[in-house]
Amino acid sequence: MNTDGVVDVTILGAGPTGLAAAYYAGHRDASVRIIESLEQLGGQVAAVYPEKHVYDVAGHPKIQGQALVELCAEQGLQWGADVRLGEEVQALEHLSENGEQLLAISTNRGNRFLARSLIVTAGHGAFEPRKLGVDGIDEWEGKGLHYFVRQKEVFRDRTCVIVGGGDSALDWTLGLQDTVRPPIALVHRREKFRALESSVNEALALEAEGRVRIMTPCEVREIHGDGHIAAVTIEDVASKELTTVPCEALITLLGFHSHLGAIAEWGLELEGKRQIRVDAMTMETNLPRVFAAGDVAGYPGKITLITVGMGEAAIAANNAVAQVRGEKVQPKYSTD
Repeated sequence: MNTDGVVDVTILGAGPTGLAAAYYAGHRDASVRIIESLEQLGGQVAAVYPEKHVYDVAGHPKIQGQALVELCAEQGLQWGADVRLGEEVQALEHLSENGEQLLAISTNRGNRFLARSLIVTAGHGAFEPRKLGVDGIDEWEGKGLHYFVRQKEVFRDRTCVIVGGGDSALDWTLGLQDTVRPPIALVHRREKFRALESSVNEALALEAEGRVRIMTPCEVREIHGDGHIAAVTIEDVASKELTTVPCEALITLLGFHSHLGAIAEWGLELEGKRQIRVDAMTMETNLPRVFAAGDVAGYPGKITLITVGMGEAAIAANNAVAQVRGEKVQPKYSTD
C-alpha cells in the first residue's frame, strides 16, 4: 500500500460541508487532506442538482448549486488542502507511530492516508434513487426516464411529468418553468405535499395560469413509447380513473436509498440507520479524534440544511485542531 504524509485533519467528503471544514481547519494553520469518492468536488449538490437553486445558505437569497460549489471550493481550498478525488474509503485503523496516536484510512485505490484527526462529511453516504413501482421501469433509463436534473437544457421544449411530493419535486416544477413545454404535470400519491408551503402556493398559482397540472392523489401506472417515452398513464387512486398524459421526460424525485458503506463497519455509534451519532457540542463521535458534520452527523433536534452543516464543520474542525495540539478549544475569528 502507498502511504502518504501525515496531516492534521483528513476530511471524508468534498461537498459544501467538507469544504467548509477544510476552510476552517486551514484557517487554523492545520494541514488538511480531503478524500472524495466522486470524481468531482461538490458532493451531492454537484452530482445531483448543479442547476437547482438553493435557498437555505446564509447570505444567499438563492444560489445555483454549481455556483455554490465553486464558491465553497474557492474558500475551502485556499490554504492548499491535498485533494484526492475518486477514492472510496474502506478501513480505518488507530495506530501509534513514534509515540504519536494516528488514524490510518485505507482506500479502494490501495492508498493508506495518515491523519491526526478525521472529520466525516459524507452526506447521506452512498445513495441510489427510489424507483417507481412500474413493471419494466429500468428499461426506460436513458430513454426519457430521469432521477436527477443535472442540466436543464436537456428538457428544453419537452413535455414533462414530475413525480414526487417533497421539496425536490416542487423545486423542479418551479425551476423548469423557463425550459420545458407547459404544462408540467406534477404527480403525487397523496393529497398533501411535504414541500415548503411557499413552493406549494407558487405551484398552485402556476396551475391557475395553466402552466402546471397538479395530479393528486395519483400514481403513474404505465409508461408508453417506442424506443423513448411518449406518454404515461396516471391513476387517480381515489376514483381509480385512468388518464394518459403526453410525456417526453419523466422525472421521478422520490428520494434515495442511502447507506454509509464501509464507514458503517468502523465501530461508530449510529443515530438511526444513516447517521453517525455525535456530541452536538463538539461534533465528536464515540471514536477518539473522529468527528462528523453535515447530513451524516446525527443528534436530537438535528436539521439537515447546508447552512447547519457549515456551522457543524467549523465546530468539528475547531475541536479537532484543539485535540491535535493538546490545547483548550477556542474560536479563531476570520475578520481583520
